[in-house]
Amino acid sequence: MRDYSELTVMMERCINKYNRTENRQRCYGTDIKLSRVEIHTIDSIGNNEGINVTQLAAIQGVTKGAVSQMIYKLVKKGVVSKSVSPNSDTEVRLELTKDGWSAYEMHKKYHQMTEEKLFLLLKDMPDEIYNELEKLLKEFEKSLDERL
Repeated sequence: MRDYSELTVMMERCINKYNRTENRQRCYGTDIKLSRVEIHTIDSIGNNEGINVTQLAAIQGVTKGAVSQMIYKLVKKGVVSKSVSPNSDTEVRLELTKDGWSAYEMHKKYHQMTEEKLFLLLKDMPDEIYNELEKLLKEFEKSLDERL
């Protein structure tokens, strides 16, 4: 009979390490430290120039209040600017500043670099093992979804 406890401990350790790396603030091409949530907000704005708070909230799946608080922090850090929309005096457009664009570009490079390492590993993996890994991860995600 298999002892799954070692595998379970290893999985939990990997999840904890992933969370620690994701929660660490980083500088992306500037001296401004940004959290994961902040850089992903910058990414969403960079991918959708001139987006408004309502649209950004819909993309990120959070409330307008949460987006407004995040935008306040990012404006204060100098990576996002707000301007009145030419379409409506009540609508605010969000745009990246020069530092915001630098962070946006470095974030893209960061993902490209980290994903390349993983993709090289997966590329050389035999199909049978790859398919089993995919099946395991789908079941693991399903198990997590049931607990949420």
